[in-house]
Amino acid sequence: MLRLLVVQKTGKIQALLAQRFAGHDLSVDAMPFISGALEKFKPGGYDVLIWDADTSKTEQSKGLELLNLLTKDSSRTYTIVLTDPEGGLLPLDRLKGYAHRTLTQPVDEDEICALVTQALRQQALKNGASIDQEARIPLEFEGMLGVSLPMQELFQRILEAASEDISVLVTGETGTGKDMVAAAIHKRSRRKNSPYIAVNTGAMPSELVASELFGHERGAFTGAVETTKGRFEEAQGGTIFLDEISTISEKAQVSLLRVLESKSIRRVGGEKDIPVDVRVIAATNENLEEAVKQKRFREDLFYRLEVFHIHVPALRERPGGVTLLTNHFVPHFNSIYKKKVRSIAVETWRCLRSYSWPGNVRELRNVIQRAVLMAKGPELTPDLLPLRIRTTGTAETTAAAPHLPMLAGTTLDAVEREFIKATLFLTNGNKKEAAEKLGISRRALYNKLKKHGLT
Repeated sequence: MLRLLVVQKTGKIQALLAQRFAGHDLSVDAMPFISGALEKFKPGGYDVLIWDADTSKTEQSKGLELLNLLTKDSSRTYTIVLTDPEGGLLPLDRLKGYAHRTLTQPVDEDEICALVTQALRQQALKNGASIDQEARIPLEFEGMLGVSLPMQELFQRILEAASEDISVLVTGETGTGKDMVAAAIHKRSRRKNSPYIAVNTGAMPSELVASELFGHERGAFTGAVETTKGRFEEAQGGTIFLDEISTISEKAQVSLLRVLESKSIRRVGGEKDIPVDVRVIAATNENLEEAVKQKRFREDLFYRLEVFHIHVPALRERPGGVTLLTNHFVPHFNSIYKKKVRSIAVETWRCLRSYSWPGNVRELRNVIQRAVLMAKGPELTPDLLPLRIRTTGTAETTAAAPHLPMLAGTTLDAVEREFIKATLFLTNGNKKEAAEKLGISRRALYNKLKKHGLT
């Protein structure tokens, strides 16, 4: 069992983590003062330490003593330090020299949970522990990071699709990671040891699609100087991923339908059918049902492809996703560019969380890559972000709405509390309007506010 210690006078972080990670193989302990933690960190101590450094000078001195001890320890505990945005008694740079990560108060709940998840995973892997694939703690899944219920549901759908040898249609906005979903299905299927061929049909000239997919015989057209296998033959026994499937021509659609029905292909210029054992995964950012209605996509091909449908949620539909991915990308690009970015400014977080991310994960990755590359110091500041992100929102909307605890395993009381908080935020604290939106009486709302300590 992994062990985590929170040193904080209020105990709020310990209560949050105990709730979010309830039911997992994790022990969450707490103590109000750092002095009591010194004895805890001997062989067999804690895997993760979270220390709220906003405390007395004496406590901070003892905290530095502990951090120094942990730094010298070869099994170094993963340390997260919560700091005062005004600097506090200790220089921030000094704290950053000891801690793995520093977070500025007030700490976002999703951010601290995401960071703890990463820390626990790192410690588990370092200790050689196995990670339960069914655990509800958000983990990396075939290169994808999931912190929310929509992403955990996506991972489950991938496992379901992988278990059956059927065609799959993956839909979602540009940049959501549809290619990673397709690759994950292949890696988890019984075809995993056979070829995986990814084809971007949208990047192919329409007149060459048939030749690329099905191959051609020598002399089939000008320039065909030798017989060439197509992508389907290259994928024999494995999986072919057809990205941007909605872009292929009517003629190519007919040919693809024939392949799905007969499980054979015919090369351009060829006279014989060649059997192929290939699983087809197609992807699109378009609404194919609408394309069918508009006669731009064949209905029979659509139904052939959509035997199993997986929709990839947009980044804005993944609670805590921006936080988790940002905390993943920063150290990744630190390593590539030999940078030492160790914290993210409060205003930078506000900008990142306020932006709608139309380009989804791909856009966020590019933004963080550029920011880390341009960073001159240990902090990611707002000036490193593109103008479109820095100017998102107004003074009236800078305070983010409460995050709903969408992780599986959250109690109903916790969900109710957060929904009430979110509704009050949306109504600017108007309890009458909030009660109407929640479909309850004002008296019932007041009772719930008292129950959840929101009065």
